[in-house]
Order: sequence, then structure tokens, then C-alpha cells
Amino acid sequence: MLPALVGLLMLGGCSRPVAPVPSKVLGAHPDADSPRVVGTALVRDGDSREELLARHPRVEPDAALTSTLAALLADSGQRLRWSAAPAEDLSCDNGDVRFRIQVRVPPACRERACPVLAFYTTACPTPDYHWRPEFFLRAGFIFAEPAVRGTKCSVDWARADNGPLRVAAATDLEAASRCLRQRFTRDGVAPRLGILGWSYGGNQTLVGMTRFAGSYDAGFALAAKTDLGSFLSQLAPELRRTRAEEYGDPERDAELLRAISPVTWVDRVEAPIALMLGARDPKVSLSDADVFVRKLRARGQDATLMIIPEHAHLTERPEEIAFEHAHLLQFFTTRFGVPLRVDTQP
Repeated sequence: MLPALVGLLMLGGCSRPVAPVPSKVLGAHPDADSPRVVGTALVRDGDSREELLARHPRVEPDAALTSTLAALLADSGQRLRWSAAPAEDLSCDNGDVRFRIQVRVPPACRERACPVLAFYTTACPTPDYHWRPEFFLRAGFIFAEPAVRGTKCSVDWARADNGPLRVAAATDLEAASRCLRQRFTRDGVAPRLGILGWSYGGNQTLVGMTRFAGSYDAGFALAAKTDLGSFLSQLAPELRRTRAEEYGDPERDAELLRAISPVTWVDRVEAPIALMLGARDPKVSLSDADVFVRKLRARGQDATLMIIPEHAHLTERPEEIAFEHAHLLQFFTTRFGVPLRVDTQP
């Protein structure tokens, strides 16, 4: 039996609930250990992998917070299931394009202003219980999932941002920001709005923070690409061909790749950005991320990069999930100036 989790956990507090965690979690990919997503992260010729890891080392999050998230994960929605409450479908217009944003609101935020987090992913949002929104809801965040172009809600919608379509489709990120701020403005005060995602969603996060700077107040990208042209040029030819339909060819479509790469718009950034990459992730370039962060820091921006030696592309083991989400919660609460409390009451 899992121990009962009661009350609030505050960062730095003494309460450290401990619970056994399952070996696999809800929604885990069956191929999380395949060579397609586990290997070695790319490094440009001339760069030292060891120096990059030393420059951007793993940092441990708060132990009490990590333990609490592990316990929430182990509960698996048996007792703690705020995320299973009815979700709101917010309709958002971007010119002649309309998409929906699934929104979950924690009980305490139904009558007062709360920060909002926009989570981007390829998966079409569903209103069922899931541990990820559960974490954020219990930390006092409104959790939004915009089903922008590129989301797998249908075959055509999933392809609606392939290749050259991505330039226009990316404006959905700006539209989603506008819709969420309008929906959750209270007494004339717009909410603080964060953006986050993994892989494809991490790329969306960086585009939202760079090309559409000002749309979001802080962003945390995981397993993301910062320079698509550079990344594709570092791939083996056969892998490069498999990504051509989605992104483009680094030689034939150089201008397109430049337009859709976050590094192109780095001079626009005006809010904090954090990146987390795995050294065993063959779908990212450590060198490109290092360049991206150094460009931001040279402009005096709040930018961090953490490279986790043991992480691959799909970080779905319970200990990986608790580690990453503890960092996410610490980042957004710190940048938004709100206390970090995790409500563990049913």
C-alpha cells in the first residue's frame, strides 16, 4: 500500500514522502530503449564531448520535492487525480485557422489568478488522468495543451506544419499565448505564462521564446533542437533523408531551415530560457545547444543548459520523470516569483 500523502509540501520542508514507484509509467513508449532514441548525442567536429558535459553539468533538484513527485507518480491516479476532473476546451483563432486548447484548472485557481503553463507535444490532448498535469496542477499552475498545427489529432492536422508549412503554422504559438492570456486575465491583470515541451514540443518551446519573443514569460525545453540546419548536417545521410519531409534538406532547403530554427531569432529573446538534454540522445546536438545558450548569455539573458549523462531521448523511467519535473517546477516558480508548494490532498 502507498503511504497517505496529506497536506502541502513546501520546498525546503522536512516532509519527504517515500513510495515505491512502478517500473513503467502511464503513457510510456514501448520503444523507449530502441537504438532510434538511445545512443550518443551529436557533437560537432572539433568540439569535446567531455568539455560540454563539464560546462553544463547535471544538477540535483530539491530532494524533498523529487520524493514528493515520485510518490505522486506511484499513486497513479488512485487517490490523487485532479487531472481527471472535467477539462475546458478553449477555442482559439489564428486568422482563418481555428484550433483548440485543452485547459485544466486546479481547485484553488478557479476563483483567483494563477500562472499558466502551455505544454506542447505531438499528441492530441485527452481529458483523462495523467501524472504530468497532475504535478503542475498540484503546484498551483493552470495546465494548457494547445492542439496547434502539427498535433496528431488527425492525419492532415499532423502534416499541417511539415516542411515549408511550418513557417506559417508556428504562428499558432503566438495565437495560443494570446488566447490563454485573454482567458485567464483577472481584474485586468494578465497571468504569467510559461511554455514547455519535450522533443517536438521542446522545439516549439524554443520557437515560442525566440521568434515570438514576448508571447511567453519563461520557457523550458527538453530534448530540443536549436539549429535544424546544423543538426541535419551532422546526421548520417540515411537519417538525414528520413527527416527531410518533416523539416527539409540542409542543402536544398537551407533558407527554410534557417527560418524555422530557434537560433536564428536568438536576438529577440527577452525572457528566461532553460534547456535540458541527454548525452545519450541521438536526436539532439550538444554543440548546437551550447552555441545557443552562449549567444543568449552574451546578451545578458537568463539562459541555462543542463546535459544529463545517462538520459536518452525518451526519459520515461520514474526517476527520470521525477528529476525533470522537479527542475521544471523549481524553474517556473522561481522565475515567476511564486512559492513552490505541492498540494498532496485528495
